[in-house]
Amino acid sequence: MSFKYLVWGPFIMGVKVNNNIIDRLLSDGKKELESHNHELAGHLKYQYKYNDDTTKWFYTQTKSLWEMYAKEMTKYHGSNHDVPVYGYGHLWVNFMKSGDFNPEHIHGGDLSFVLFLDVPKELKKEQDEFKGTSPPPGSLTFSYGQKVRSGWTTTAHAVQPETGDLWIFPSLTHHSVMPFKSDITRVSVSGNLKSNLQFEA
Repeated sequence: MSFKYLVWGPFIMGVKVNNNIIDRLLSDGKKELESHNHELAGHLKYQYKYNDDTTKWFYTQTKSLWEMYAKEMTKYHGSNHDVPVYGYGHLWVNFMKSGDFNPEHIHGGDLSFVLFLDVPKELKKEQDEFKGTSPPPGSLTFSYGQKVRSGWTTTAHAVQPETGDLWIFPSLTHHSVMPFKSDITRVSVSGNLKSNLQFEA
């Protein structure tokens, strides 16, 4: 028996990033002084914008990742469009502490990402011990589409990131980050990119 199925929803890709990128962003992030809170949705006190030198260096180092995402995205959607080329915007670092969280929100631009620089082991223990039906503490949750009865469709994915994980997604994808109780600091970096293509139905 043969069958077909339809690909549905946004293309979200996860990949591991080299340690040299993690180390540089951690080091430079601890030097940043310009608060980026007024531009962001997160309920976090410590969110800082990287300077131009670090931003340019990062996007240069990760160029191949955006190109890989673009190629895989066009295959995922069966698109006849050219593979898009992305230009970059701001880059910021988040120091997430106990009780901090990101409510469900979207980003500007066309493509967004979150890169986890430091995920302490205490958070994994808290996640393993969590009892409940919502995503575990510290989870990054992506949601899409109308809520329906469980089992009929998938409208959300919750991932529990580890150090070095990079998640790339369309900027209009709704996403959120759950709070945690552990006395730790989890460090992540986010940014947005703009496509050179305008897609039409």
